[in-house]
Amino acid sequence: MLKKAQSFLDYALLIAIVSISLATMSGYIIRSINARFYHIKADLSDPMNGVR
Repeated sequence: MLKKAQSFLDYALLIAIVSISLATMSGYIIRSINARFYHIKADLSDPMNGVR
């Protein structure tokens, strides 16, 4: 019985850590996607002077 409770707590802690890390990184991911779209838009609007 004690081993099952320990296993449950281990998995719950692992899921919590992964969830918190993904929630923290989501801002950086969204910012990088928006930056990429900005660069693509700049290159398409003026290919000779686009942002690189």
